[in-house]
Amino acid sequence: MSRFPHKLVPMIRRAITLFALVCALSLAVPMVAGAATSGTPSQAISDCNAHDRLTAYYSPSVLRAALAQMPSDVKEYTDCYDVIEQQLFKQLGQSGSGSVSAPSSSSSSFLPTWLIIVIVVLALAAITFGAIAFRRRSGGPGGPGSGGPGAGGPPDAGGGPPAAPAT
Repeated sequence: MSRFPHKLVPMIRRAITLFALVCALSLAVPMVAGAATSGTPSQAISDCNAHDRLTAYYSPSVLRAALAQMPSDVKEYTDCYDVIEQQLFKQLGQSGSGSVSAPSSSSSSFLPTWLIIVIVVLALAAITFGAIAFRRRSGGPGGPGSGGPGAGGPPDAGGGPPAAPAT
C-alpha cells in the first residue's frame, strides 16, 4: 500500500483542525445561548409585579409559562398580564393582543438554519477535497502522469544512444 503524497498530509491536518474547530464552536454556541436566557416564570411575574415592567430578558417560553402560571390576584389587580403579553408579542414579532398560542412554523426541520448551512458547506468542502485527491491519485489534469511540467523531462533525455546524423 502506497503512502500519501507529502503535500496531502498538511491539507488533511488542516481539514481535521478545521473540523474540530467547527465542532467545538457548534457545541459552544448553544451553551452561550442557553446562558443568555435567564429566569423562570415566577421570576418574570415577580419582576413585573415589583417594577410594573420587565427589567430583564425572558425567553418566549418563560413568558408563556408566566402567563399560564400567573396567580389570579396578580392578573386582576396589576398590569403584569398585559406587560408580559406585550413583551411576548414583541419577541415573536406580532402586534395586538389576544390569546397566546404557540408560534406556527412552516418549516418541518428540527435543526436551526445556521447549522444546516454549516453542514452543507462542510459537505461541499469534503466533496471538493475528495475530488482533488482522486484527480491527483488517478493522474487527471494536474496530477502525476498528466504530461504537465516535470512529467518526464525532454524527449532526448531518455539515456539511449544518440541519433545518427542525417546524410
